Amino acid sequence: MIREYGRRLLWLLGGLAVSSVGITMMLQANIGLEPWSVLQQGLAQTFGITYGTAAVIVGAVIIVIAIACEESFGIGTLGNIFICGPLIDLLLYLGWIPVMEHLWSGALMLLGGLELLAFGTWMYMKSALGAGPRDALMVVLAKRTRRSVGFCRAIVEVTVVLAGWRLGGQVGAGTVISAFALGSLFNLNFALLRFQAAEVHQENLTETLRRLRGGENAEPL
Repeated sequence: MIREYGRRLLWLLGGLAVSSVGITMMLQANIGLEPWSVLQQGLAQTFGITYGTAAVIVGAVIIVIAIACEESFGIGTLGNIFICGPLIDLLLYLGWIPVMEHLWSGALMLLGGLELLAFGTWMYMKSALGAGPRDALMVVLAKRTRRSVGFCRAIVEVTVVLAGWRLGGQVGAGTVISAFALGSLFNLNFALLRFQAAEVHQENLTETLRRLRGGENAEPL
């Protein structure tokens, strides 16, 4: 049991680390950000906080909304909120990933970041320790409005971009590229890795604690 969860935690932490590098690359591409990053950058600039701190705040607010709507969350959800933000701040502070100054170099940096984000998400989802906070929000909205998850995602992301832009977040060519490329990269990576995301049950915190106490055996991944 402990060994199984140890292996799953390694997948989770590895996925969060890879995703954080990908998001940092997207920030440093300097040609526009994907929707949630626009909002988080806007919040950071408006309130004089770091990008990572803004990401933690946004993630925490989303989880509070999900809990209020009786949606569950897991260890992975908490890790997504409280590990990615500080790690992105650390990478920005270290300056290992340079800021791009031209459109083409920025576009290449952005695409590389999107690919790492897609690959990191696969690792994270493979751990099956809980959906990301933004995914939980989409599920909540879909249930409440009786609309498709895709429709809810589109409405939320348009709203997020507009709010982030008003706060000073960077909207540009990268925002458009992200809108079209990210979903395709997710589909491509999952297909190549033969990963069926819809078939993986993401454990909530209650299930994980019960299994660690010996109530059930962890399901193999």
